[in-house]
Amino acid sequence: MQEQTNMVADNSVRLSLTTNSGKSNVIKTNASNNTPITVQCEALEEVESFTYHGSILDNQ
Repeated sequence: MQEQTNMVADNSVRLSLTTNSGKSNVIKTNASNNTPITVQCEALEEVESFTYHGSILDNQ
């Protein structure tokens, strides 16, 4: 997952876009790796659920 996140961040920089790590969340499901996912050296917040366009998403 970290590799994919790095690829998105690298491509975003080329397009002059930024990722706001304060507004980005991570939901891990069945993850055996406890290493935090980072963007621009900042760890993303790991959450159990969040609401996206009125839909509640959770790790179930």
